[in-house]
Amino acid sequence: MSTIFNFIEATIFTKNKELLQSSDDEKEFSPYMVNRWLSMYSPQMCNIVNVTTNRYSTVFDNKKDLFDFYVSVLPRVRFKRISYIKKSAKEDKEFKYTDLIAKTRQTSQREVIECAKLVELMSVSSNI
Repeated sequence: MSTIFNFIEATIFTKNKELLQSSDDEKEFSPYMVNRWLSMYSPQMCNIVNVTTNRYSTVFDNKKDLFDFYVSVLPRVRFKRISYIKKSAKEDKEFKYTDLIAKTRQTSQREVIECAKLVELMSVSSNI
């Protein structure tokens, strides 16, 4: 049974088309996750994935054809550890009581954060 990391390795490091032979492997293969991890390899790989793979992935009927396309189109690169890029939680720390305000005002937390940013901007511009 293969993991997402085996698919990434076969796609850009070893170019092994024989990895996706069984139906169990085909169930484990997730094009979304492979695209996501490949785009974290480098900015150039991100550009290649966005321009080619995301645009033409809907053409393929099954995952095997899509995997073969990945192996054929994406360049072979040197092995390096791909660091997972995670969204920063800076917004959550800036405004502590967004969930409470959102519940009392019956709005979304996003709207509360945007309003708080607008109030901050207005107070900074009025001090100038």
